[in-house]
Amino acid sequence: MSGKWTFKYGSAAVLVATIIIIVALFANPLSSLTPGQTSGTTSFLVMLTDPPTVPAGTTVLNVTYSEVSLHVAYPNGTSEWLPVNASGTINLFSLVNMSQTIASTTIPTGSAVDKVQLTITDVEAMVDGNLYNVTALSNTFVVTVANGQVNQTLSGVLVDFNPTLVQIQATDANGTLVYYYVLVPSATAIIVGDLTREQIKVGTIVQLGKNNRARLVRVIQQFSNNLTIVNASLTVNGNLTSLSVTVRNDGNFTFKIFGLTLHGEFNATRTWKHVGHMGQIMDYVVVEKIHPKTIPFKINGSSLIPLFGDYGSLKNHDDHDDVVISSLILQPGQNATLSFNGIITIQPKMHIFGPAMVVTPIVGDNYTLRLMGQGFETFNVTATS
Repeated sequence: MSGKWTFKYGSAAVLVATIIIIVALFANPLSSLTPGQTSGTTSFLVMLTDPPTVPAGTTVLNVTYSEVSLHVAYPNGTSEWLPVNASGTINLFSLVNMSQTIASTTIPTGSAVDKVQLTITDVEAMVDGNLYNVTALSNTFVVTVANGQVNQTLSGVLVDFNPTLVQIQATDANGTLVYYYVLVPSATAIIVGDLTREQIKVGTIVQLGKNNRARLVRVIQQFSNNLTIVNASLTVNGNLTSLSVTVRNDGNFTFKIFGLTLHGEFNATRTWKHVGHMGQIMDYVVVEKIHPKTIPFKINGSSLIPLFGDYGSLKNHDDHDDVVISSLILQPGQNATLSFNGIITIQPKMHIFGPAMVVTPIVGDNYTLRLMGQGFETFNVTATS
């Protein structure tokens, strides 16, 4: 009799345990999506999408990234930067209307991810069949995430890395046409939850849904409306160019500005030295027919630094060859004035091949300023003397 009762009680225990497991699975069906995931955690992905603006003839735009980090506010009230072990190279042309998982981690459910940081270590572009090194206007991007609350067990941040590849035409000291390339970024980010198990794997590329595309557009518009160029001035005095731009954050988010570009027609000259019959050294100026139509500027504190590729091309009146570059962080309600005052030059790839090309705006011409960061803002300014 006791053996029968033992069998009955044992069978009942197995039945109860089975029911508990089934109920738990139905109550939290996504808990088994990630091997090793524990109760109360979220599989959190970092995904990249990119509609790049590039010159005609561009077929490849490779970006190598590393040091992905998330700024996480936990449910217990603490917050920290959470590093994610991720690195790789992406051809941004493969992400037009697509998204790719570049990093994956886990965080407590109910956390908020309000910032994502990404470091760019290398960029190269294939234009008209030729491979070029590209200089990024900013190597480290910290992007504010709109509505960063995470409430699902499978979520992620979608970073819209919307860069412009600036092609700068010039001539070297031998009169040969050369190209310089600068990557000018604009980036926004949103939290997304309509994900699949397959996207957990780093490298997975999926179609970007219409809903997320529309959300990204709305965030870009929101950022652009709140970040304002209040005023700007552009003056020319001989070879000396002065540019001043005042920006203001009228929104509720912290903005990060990576740099700006100045678009229009420019004068370009070189000053050559000639030794006369009596040993007298004379200068004569040659007007360059081919010259840049876009000048990118990096930001260093409140200073603007002209940038023409990676050939040591920056030479201003203070002769700053090596400067530590940072981006501008603008808090809500804060304004800042960015300025450049110096001689804009493009050095030959090898300095022994002759003097630098001096670039100046044309007095009376109109120019377009484009501020790049989270969203972008444009402003028109006239060059004066």
